Amino acid sequence: MENTPATISFIIETSKPNKEGKFPIKLNIYWLNRTKRYGIAEYVTKTEWKKLNKSNLKNPELKALKNKMNRILDKAERIISKMEVFSIVTFEEEYFSNKPKIKGGNNDLVSLFSAYIQELKENEQLGTAISYQTTINSIQKFKKKMMIHDVTPRFLQAYENYMLKQGKSVTTVGINMRQLRAIVNRAIRDNILSREKYPFDHYKIPTGRNKKKALSIEGLTKLLEYQTVDEKKRKALDFWLFSYLCNGMNFSDIAYLKKTDLEENYLSFIRQKTKRTKKKDIRPIRVGLNPRAKSIIKKYRSENVNSPFLFSILEPNLTQRQEKYKIQTFIVGVNNLMKVIGEELDIKQPVTTYAARHSFSTTLKRKGVPTSYIMEALGHSSMQITEHYLDSFTDDVKLTYANLLTDL
Repeated sequence: MENTPATISFIIETSKPNKEGKFPIKLNIYWLNRTKRYGIAEYVTKTEWKKLNKSNLKNPELKALKNKMNRILDKAERIISKMEVFSIVTFEEEYFSNKPKIKGGNNDLVSLFSAYIQELKENEQLGTAISYQTTINSIQKFKKKMMIHDVTPRFLQAYENYMLKQGKSVTTVGINMRQLRAIVNRAIRDNILSREKYPFDHYKIPTGRNKKKALSIEGLTKLLEYQTVDEKKRKALDFWLFSYLCNGMNFSDIAYLKKTDLEENYLSFIRQKTKRTKKKDIRPIRVGLNPRAKSIIKKYRSENVNSPFLFSILEPNLTQRQEKYKIQTFIVGVNNLMKVIGEELDIKQPVTTYAARHSFSTTLKRKGVPTSYIMEALGHSSMQITEHYLDSFTDDVKLTYANLLTDL
């Protein structure tokens, strides 16, 4: 079988300058009309980029950068040359498998976390990188100078108990433990830790049952009918309702919506969460727009002709870190104002941006909509994930069903 053609090159992303006005260098792989790009943690100006591509390079710093790029290119080409058929999944497994560990020793847990966090940053997975940093910070507060061999079933149980005593939720415990497990798995893959020492064979990561996040019909009705002259409250409510009305769209996805995603009665978008997955067939989510959702778009649509974004939450030429900060700030603002509105309306459940997504799915369930449709609308990859989102039946439904037992 012949190798599927794949070409490798370096590019700079001129749409993402950093604070110094420099642009990230990316390793670019092109195959079968697809492209995948990987950061190499290097930035240059346009002038420096032109110099890098000249044969008579004299600047010592640029020479060192050019040598680094050549080493990366050689490594990528060696990996691809060994494949009978090119596969991006196989390439990534090989490309990231031999990342040099950060100074401190291969067995140092902080070093292993740091190495992976650096990979995530280079691949522009900033949110995940921050989450892993939070986990290792938590572990260090419990026990400093941990080695990978110190991660035993007894340690895991003690760390779980520590987090629970600190008031952490079972959900947080689960996130930290799964990320620690990922680092352990990488250590085994890299022959740093023996498979026989795998601690998670004798420790079960706790999973808590989610509290009901979806609002009641009464609560949703109050929000839909709410009126205010406060423009900030009105805007927060409008975007909360937009999420609810548009397939429970995540606020990050709302921020990244493009003007080109909008048709007359539909929105089509790919979730930010799935854009960097290794799936070959990532299908866009298609949202039918009812009149209320269309009026919100009309009201808040960006008037900046140079901006590709549908709304003004983001603006062109921001770094990924700046985009992340703006989205987080926007979400915090909406949550704070929705909390006030919820208290005004005496809504018992927390009215958060997350509740909008759960309210969308649970409302459709209450209306008898098939779970298969809800799964597609949410952009989930399996029915199990969707069922995790869906609330249990409400108490009034349970009472109605109970009365059926004697109504024979």
